[in-house]
Amino acid sequence: MHSPLLWLLPVLPLLGFLVNGILSLSTARTSHGPSRGLSGFVAVLFPALSFGLSLWLFQRLSHDAASIHETNVNLGLHLSEVVRYVQPLWSWFSVGDANVGFGFAYDALTGIMLLFITGIGTLIHLYSLGYMAHDRGHARFLAYLSLFLANMIVLVLGDGPLVTFLGWEGVGLCSYLLIGFWHEDLANGAAARKAFLVNRVGDLGFLLGLFFLWQILGPTVPFTYQGISEWFRDPAHLAMVGQGSVAALLTASTLLLFLGCTGKSAQIPLLTWLPDAMAGPTPVSALIHAATMVTSGVFLLGRMSDVFVAAPFTMHVIAVIGAATALWAAVTGFVQTDIKKVLAYSTVSQLGYMFLAVGVGAFDAGLFHVFTHAFFKAVLFLGAGSVIHALGGEQDMRRMGGLARKLPLTFAAMFAGWYAITGLPGGAGFWSKDLILEKTWMHGGWALYVVAIFTAVLTAVYMTRLMILVFWSPSRVDPEVEHHVHESPWSMALPLVILGLGSLGAGFAWASLVPGVDWFARTLAPVVGPAQDLLAGPEAHHPPVALLLALGLMAAFGGIVLSFVLFRSGSYRETESGELPFLSRFWTLLFDHLHAVVAVWPVLVVSWILDKVLNPLLFGLVRLVGYLVEVFGWLFRALQFSRLRLNMGLSASGALLVLLGYILVKELLK
Repeated sequence: MHSPLLWLLPVLPLLGFLVNGILSLSTARTSHGPSRGLSGFVAVLFPALSFGLSLWLFQRLSHDAASIHETNVNLGLHLSEVVRYVQPLWSWFSVGDANVGFGFAYDALTGIMLLFITGIGTLIHLYSLGYMAHDRGHARFLAYLSLFLANMIVLVLGDGPLVTFLGWEGVGLCSYLLIGFWHEDLANGAAARKAFLVNRVGDLGFLLGLFFLWQILGPTVPFTYQGISEWFRDPAHLAMVGQGSVAALLTASTLLLFLGCTGKSAQIPLLTWLPDAMAGPTPVSALIHAATMVTSGVFLLGRMSDVFVAAPFTMHVIAVIGAATALWAAVTGFVQTDIKKVLAYSTVSQLGYMFLAVGVGAFDAGLFHVFTHAFFKAVLFLGAGSVIHALGGEQDMRRMGGLARKLPLTFAAMFAGWYAITGLPGGAGFWSKDLILEKTWMHGGWALYVVAIFTAVLTAVYMTRLMILVFWSPSRVDPEVEHHVHESPWSMALPLVILGLGSLGAGFAWASLVPGVDWFARTLAPVVGPAQDLLAGPEAHHPPVALLLALGLMAAFGGIVLSFVLFRSGSYRETESGELPFLSRFWTLLFDHLHAVVAVWPVLVVSWILDKVLNPLLFGLVRLVGYLVEVFGWLFRALQFSRLRLNMGLSASGALLVLLGYILVKELLK
């Protein structure tokens, strides 16, 4: 079905970027900058309008899908038809039989993604009004946020992978601008460059993967998500890609596409940029970690689920990488002392859970965790920002404590986020995490399940450690700072309240223990259901629900109790200061060291050889050629005489030498 309004979804926040960008540039020479009220109003208005349009489109899509389903039932049909709105905009390029258009498509997966992207994005814009109120560059910051949101909408809304790639690159650019926003600090600039360069590695994999996929499909198949899905859902094509050179090409394509996902979604081996992204202002961290950039990898896997299920080796790799990333990041989060770094590694770990779910064929469960994670991770980051704001910029948890009474609203919001992420009953994370554990047990094998359940224990341990050190332990705040501790303004408090409530209630979109409450699964079934049906295992291996529930709750409560035990024993060493211990620092920078050995050092060695060896050698050769030209020029000049008979004699002698040389060479070649 055609919809003429899809283009407005990214254009609305883009207008916010343009207006605030113009305001920022026009007041660049003033001391105070543009009006904070005007720039803030513009920054919140346009994302809010985009959210309203997303909500209206989703309601309309749900109504149309229900009508079509009812019609099919009345006709005796049992079809799982994908209802989508499309808006072709223009022909992008045409080469031979291939014609690639630029357009947007809106289906159930797009709708769910856009609801929390625009909704939570609007709340983060509102939060930024208070957090950046005293920053001279507030208008520029809000402009970057709006541009980030517009590019993320393009990424999700694109009707094909090439349009998605434009948004993919756009969020990469905006992450560079936002992470390095406080560019006066060289460390922030280094973090921004690191994020940009690490993601370029993944983006190269994305492009190569698309090229290989194009080779499989051929130029006559529309290179849109709909065209790709229809091609792979054809049983004849599915049999063809399962053997021979086509299977090898598909495996290479999907592995390269997954490499692109590891870059954007910070999985092994391209995960080192995300913790360093904490250099940007806290609203940036919430936007990147909760609702936008890092979820794009999981979204792409869900969007191309029909392609990935045809490559079983790649699916196994995704599951193993997801489990390994979740475990490594959970251990790393436990040893951090910076409150934002703890949450950063928590994001990496939770993303690992999502990839684990996708790898075992539970695309809907992975996307459901994307949905719930957006709420509880956003409230945790914004709550951390409220703590940092109240303490005058302090981020070290060893210099916090006792803040539950001084910051009651911030504490309540972060408590809701903590309740959700640890998997306590009823919280958003309880439903999505336990669903992933269930699917891993059923389809992933016992080894992956053990890793997943152990990671759940570690998650409860390090998140409880954060709450203890920040809110529940005795105060270690500097007395001069403690005197000025205050709750955040309403523009920061309101998003905390909304997101805190979402952290407690979002999981009921798919409360698997409640009969009939499976809205999320039913909504996504037409999009990812056919792919999941191909991987569905025998029901005989389904474990008792009570057993899985008990194990999940034991992991949550056991981790919380263990964390309090460690605190009572003094293991958290909250009175210390300075850098992390050697082992903690080594573990944290493990993949940075690997990148240095595999990529950075070889480049440095090659550059040293080029600079110190080849460059002087080439320079010497060039100078030698110059000297030889000078010498021969001097000789030829010396042989030039003013007497005609001598010149003619020399010319004849030269001609005779050339002739003799020719004869000699000819005889030698016989």
